[in-house]
Amino acid sequence: METTRPTVDRTLAASDYVIFGLMLLISLLIGIFYAIKDRRSSNGTEGYLMAGRTMSAIPAGVSLAVSFQSSIVVLGVPNDVYLYGITYLWTLVSMALTFFVISYVFVPILYNLKISSAYEYLDMRFHRSIRLLMTSLYLFTNLLYMGINIYGPALFLSGATGIDLISAMLSTGLICVIYTALGGLRGVIWTDVFQGAIMLIGMLSVIIQGSALRGGFGKVIEVASASGRTNANYNTDARIRYTFSSITIGMFISWVGIFGTNQAQVQRLLSVKTQREAKIALGVGIAGICMYATLAILCGIVASTYFSECDPRLAGCVKKPDELYPFAVLNIFHSTPGLTGTFLACVFSGSLSTVSSGVNSMVTVVMSDIIKPCTNWSEKVYIWIAKGATFLCGCCALGIGIAASVAGDIVKLGIGSVSIFVGPSLGVFLLGILFPFVNIWGALFGILCGFVSCLTVFFGSTTLKRPYYLHGYLNFTAERCPSDCDFSMGPNVTYVTISQQENSSFVEELHGIKNLYALSVYYQTLVGVVATIVVGILVSLITGGWKHRNEVDRKLTSPLYDSKVFVWVTKASGKSSSEHSA
Repeated sequence: METTRPTVDRTLAASDYVIFGLMLLISLLIGIFYAIKDRRSSNGTEGYLMAGRTMSAIPAGVSLAVSFQSSIVVLGVPNDVYLYGITYLWTLVSMALTFFVISYVFVPILYNLKISSAYEYLDMRFHRSIRLLMTSLYLFTNLLYMGINIYGPALFLSGATGIDLISAMLSTGLICVIYTALGGLRGVIWTDVFQGAIMLIGMLSVIIQGSALRGGFGKVIEVASASGRTNANYNTDARIRYTFSSITIGMFISWVGIFGTNQAQVQRLLSVKTQREAKIALGVGIAGICMYATLAILCGIVASTYFSECDPRLAGCVKKPDELYPFAVLNIFHSTPGLTGTFLACVFSGSLSTVSSGVNSMVTVVMSDIIKPCTNWSEKVYIWIAKGATFLCGCCALGIGIAASVAGDIVKLGIGSVSIFVGPSLGVFLLGILFPFVNIWGALFGILCGFVSCLTVFFGSTTLKRPYYLHGYLNFTAERCPSDCDFSMGPNVTYVTISQQENSSFVEELHGIKNLYALSVYYQTLVGVVATIVVGILVSLITGGWKHRNEVDRKLTSPLYDSKVFVWVTKASGKSSSEHSA
């Protein structure tokens, strides 16, 4: 429908504003506390950007989990459960596989190098130009991702309070930038721990309250099952967004790239005291992600039961798919003062933890990869520059968030913006670690081809008119809609039948490159990885990389080449990693 029907009043109570305000205030105070505590620290930028490499595994792991959870999981995944079912649950399998790959391939190499920026590895392995290229790509794509994470919760705040969307983004985004600039990495990690607890409370509140209002969790499962929301999609068509294979394979590749090459995550693994603690932090982080993903799916199942007889879009109660889950939460909590504020704090905790981590990681690569190698200033000057860069990066992310507010579909935009970078990034790291014969030319052309491939598929997918059968949507109905958009299912609600619009009219079969554009968003990273590796290997072989494979420092490549099975690749003249360790 083209017009939005009048909805019932969902004005927040004073207690909601108090709870939300306390979350923001405590986050700000944590940043101020560490700014005061570390003001006389002698660690300089090492202390400000890397927490002096003295963090414990547990807080670093919790920060690792919530720094990539964000509003995309808190808001986007429950939406997608209603639209597509619980196929996303298979991400738990991909996370388990990710733990082993990162623990045995990436952590031993990156941690032992004692680097601050993940992209310093590329300087050691290839050339400084490769390091600067990846740093630039990271800054560009990370700004996109942070902007999308600012937009998501602001959308919920705007819908819950009536505050203008841009004002909502500015008010909360600026607080995030301030505590990030003040507290450095240590402040960001402990703020993440606090915000992670708020996320847990908020998601559990939706599950418990939503289930209670629907007659218990057993009734919720019964209703959700009847509408198909507890089903997973096992279709093998790679063009369908949510399938078993796209989540297990596509997300596995993405998670390896995120934990192994994305600065925000690598930085946390490098901030702990020992390599063993880095692996513990990784395990804690992955367990946390699995927990939040499971809770997000349960939230989606609960919310979907409120729409089992009426899709709010068909009824004209919401305009965008992104608004479905926030709309359900407002209906679930409208009669219980304080719970809406709790969930509002949950949503913003997911966003603030991601944005603060992203800003801090961007400043780290700017200082480590761009400014410090070209200057010779005092540590005090570097810290002031880092704080100024934090404000600048945060303001840029706010601008991106305002632009993202007109696009919609935060899950697709978020994953798409990540894949643009993670694809070529993971590709070039694998080239460096697993293929000793790959040289600077292979790395350069591999990165460029991987980036162009991801960019082409991403923008092609946003302009493609997808046939309805490729969306993978579940069935929707409008047989019994509340007359005033009151989905709280109260005793005094009157219902009407809404005439449904035809959604399956476009059935044109795709051909040629359109099939590539139609790939599930979860495969976009894989496209970049394959393009980077294939081109990188071919160009390296053409430019004589095989002849110079013995010149590569063995501590920068996989320990596999120390074994008798693969020693022929590097031959006996190459130093072993054990010799370097000695």
